[in-house]
Amino acid sequence: MIGFAAPWIFGLALAAALTITALHFLSVRQPRVLLLPTARFVPERDARAVARQAKPSDLPLLLLRVIALLAAGSALAGARCSERSARMSSLIVIDAASRADSAALLARAVRAASADSAADSAADGEPPVVLWVNGVSDDPGVAIAAAIRASARQAQANPSLATVSLTVVMPEIVRSRRGWDAWREQWPARIRVVRPGLSGESDTSAAALSAVGRVRVVSAATTPGTDVVAAAFASRGASAVRAGGSAGGSDVDEVVVRRDTIEDATNAQVLVRWPVSGVPAGWRAAPPADSVGAVVAAGGALVAPWVRNALPPTLSDSVRAIAWWSDGVAAAVERRRGTSCLREVAIAVAPGSDLLLSPAADGVLRALRAPCGGIGVPAPNEPATGSGVNALTWQLSASRFRALDGTTGTTKPAWLATALLSVAFLALLAEHVVRRESAGTAAS
Repeated sequence: MIGFAAPWIFGLALAAALTITALHFLSVRQPRVLLLPTARFVPERDARAVARQAKPSDLPLLLLRVIALLAAGSALAGARCSERSARMSSLIVIDAASRADSAALLARAVRAASADSAADSAADGEPPVVLWVNGVSDDPGVAIAAAIRASARQAQANPSLATVSLTVVMPEIVRSRRGWDAWREQWPARIRVVRPGLSGESDTSAAALSAVGRVRVVSAATTPGTDVVAAAFASRGASAVRAGGSAGGSDVDEVVVRRDTIEDATNAQVLVRWPVSGVPAGWRAAPPADSVGAVVAAGGALVAPWVRNALPPTLSDSVRAIAWWSDGVAAAVERRRGTSCLREVAIAVAPGSDLLLSPAADGVLRALRAPCGGIGVPAPNEPATGSGVNALTWQLSASRFRALDGTTGTTKPAWLATALLSVAFLALLAEHVVRRESAGTAAS
């Protein structure tokens, strides 16, 4: 199909072509005057009036002028040749850190987007466009910004696109929602929010949020008596088992703390590996007698004569520190694993110590039982019914995005503008030649 990035420019060219055509047919050429040397050769018969009959002339000139106008107008209007005819597009934004669970997340998001699109519009749509965006779990406002840029590109590439819908996959807890609150009014339509959990619907009620961070501690089988870490979490409502009794994770447990070095599969949202020796797998051994004065996490400091047994791995976008020694070296790190995470703790606690039972240890324990990505705020949620923005349609008009792209006047494919301007130039050149020949014929 053929469309235009700026249809009004082509409309002006079409109006000019119609005007030239009308003026061409309204113009009248005076007949040539023939001088008779004498009247004796006029036949003697009844005189009759001569009726004027309209006879179009110079039609090749008219045709060439119209072709030149329409070709130049199409080039300036940004003519588009495209096979795409979809009138409805669906965008799905997912955090790039969740690519490991892409199959499950995509299936859930596509089902949610398809259900909403079918309820609001019967127009033909195209397969959803998936955007993997960094930082959605930090602040979902980046999802709206990315969706606006993608919608502008789609609106320019597909002139027949009428509406765009948006689905964002985000966790229950995010670090901040200030970006979302700032960008939300830039998308004046409803946004489908899908959680990475088993259900597409979200629950940010007080009861649901209070359940985040449920902990089950698996103590090492070689630990004599009660494990100090298990006792610390148990005093804050966690459950504890001995390794070998119930080692596997539970679907209910969201945080599993393992004090042993056994590698096993778990369904927990957060897996914390806190070996008794204080040396997680993959960490480098610290120098002998490497002592520090405190460990800091979640705004709290636990002061004690600690002995550091291991040095952390290299930090990156997927490996971040969640607890630090007093000299700034990471004491615990978090590794993203799709929608779940693995935390490694290099804090060796002496058997029988009550340090973790004190209120000063709340910061460390709170950082370990926090949702993946750290302690944050409830993610934004837009219920299916409500007032205000929730009462809007799922579909947003694509016309608002066409002015955002700087390629408004460009043609697609790119060579089309050159071809159209060449046609206009050749038509004008041919018009000049034909006009000269026509003038020569009239003079003779």
